[in-house]
Amino acid sequence: MSIQTAHCVAAVLTTYKPDAAFRSRIAELPKLAKVIVVDNTPGGHRFSSEDSDGLVILQDGCNKGLGKALNLGIKEARRLGCEQVILFDQDSTPSADFACALLDGLRKAGYKAAVGPKLIDDQELFSPRVESNGTATEVSYLATSGMAFNISCSISDKEFAEDLFLDFVDMDWCWRMRYQEGWKFYCLDSVLMPHRLGLAQRKLFGVTYHVPPPYRHYFQFRDTFRLTRRNYAPSRSRWRLRLILLPKLLVYPFILGNGAERVLWMARGIRDAILAVKGIGAADHKLQRNS
Repeated sequence: MSIQTAHCVAAVLTTYKPDAAFRSRIAELPKLAKVIVVDNTPGGHRFSSEDSDGLVILQDGCNKGLGKALNLGIKEARRLGCEQVILFDQDSTPSADFACALLDGLRKAGYKAAVGPKLIDDQELFSPRVESNGTATEVSYLATSGMAFNISCSISDKEFAEDLFLDFVDMDWCWRMRYQEGWKFYCLDSVLMPHRLGLAQRKLFGVTYHVPPPYRHYFQFRDTFRLTRRNYAPSRSRWRLRLILLPKLLVYPFILGNGAERVLWMARGIRDAILAVKGIGAADHKLQRNS
């Protein structure tokens, strides 16, 4: 990939209390792209001069949520003159070759399209395959981490949703762009990326359960109801998202640790869905602490 092409690409990463290995995981990205880090750490993460070298870091000391952080990163990418963007989370370890493969897939996919890697630890329960051509599979949505798309053709009112805060930001954006703007989304079958959902995994009766931290249930329950009321959400996905809440409510507290705390977060999520609470909501105390 030429230097001129590299200047047209931005890698946008969102961070929340990143660990000491964060900089080493993205060491190869500056070879290919302008690297923009949008930090959601309360009080602001203290990046050392070595860690911040070659990066554009946006900080305001607040946990803004995933959607707003992505919007800020993409806005900065446009300001820097970038034409394509690749999104990553802080746990991603993207090589330059990996990013090049994504961009090559994006070039083949077309202008109003987004591509992403095959997530080898993601069951893709709500991302049904539409059609495969042997190298790329059309899907209804992509996870934000590893997603690449052109930013010169997405307009301001098609930004990532900021009212969802964390969960379903990817589904909401992809469904809006797919059904309202005619975009297509492709999973690149030969481009693999490890993607662990939750803190760990457990199995019960042959079914794999991802173990999220208890507070995530708040966003899962609250924002399931918010997302599935939107007219662009596919009917099949609406019902699957709603129905999965019942086993989560009845089973998760007994097979995962901190059962009582999980039920409490679920109940808060249901309450705030009824009250139409947006953004960080009841998780403000949990996610805005400096420690």
